[in-house]
Amino acid sequence: MSVWKIIKAEYLINENARSNWLFVVMLVVMGMVIINMAHTADEKVKRIVQLKKEVDALRSEYVEIKAQVMQKKMATKVYDRLKNKGFEFPKRPPVKIEIKK
Repeated sequence: MSVWKIIKAEYLINENARSNWLFVVMLVVMGMVIINMAHTADEKVKRIVQLKKEVDALRSEYVEIKAQVMQKKMATKVYDRLKNKGFEFPKRPPVKIEIKK
């Protein structure tokens, strides 16, 4: 088969053209499937990057809120807030009560 016959696409118009057409159609369908899969993969990669950014933002927000809670739970902060409401700081530490069985 010469190059000129390939360029003129004689293999698509001769008597055995049916099998050649099926081959060409199969190649086109496979090409479309591959292109679709590539686009889908690109979309998934973009979504993964977006979700990673969101996770990082939520993680930093969690750490910030956890630090704020730790600050508010400190005994001195609690006593300062209670002092404004009339409660006093205890003079002696709490006593542990032990029950023997």
